[in-house]
Amino acid sequence: MRVLTFLTFVIAMAAMIGMDIFLFSEDVLYGIGGVIGTVAFFIAYSISGDMIIAPRDYWRLSSWEVFKKKFGYGFGAYIVVTFVAAGILGAVFN
Repeated sequence: MRVLTFLTFVIAMAAMIGMDIFLFSEDVLYGIGGVIGTVAFFIAYSISGDMIIAPRDYWRLSSWEVFKKKFGYGFGAYIVVTFVAAGILGAVFN
C-alpha cells in the first residue's frame, strides 16, 4: 500500500509542477501564484491529519482511505490558493 500512495503522491507532484510550468509560460505572476499554491498543498497535507481526520478514522479506515482524505484536502487547498493567488497577483500587478 505504501508503494501505491507514494506513486500517487509523485504523480500528483508532477502534475502540480506541470501546472506551475504552464502558469509560468503564461505569465510570471501566475507562476508565482502556482508556487504559492504548491506551498499551500504541503501545509494543508501536513496539518490535515489533525484537522479533518478523526482519531477513529485511523482505526476504522484503511491507510489508503486516510491517504485519500489527506490528499484531497491538500489538493483542494492547492487548487483554491493557486487560482486565488494568481488572480490577485494578476489583477494587482498587471
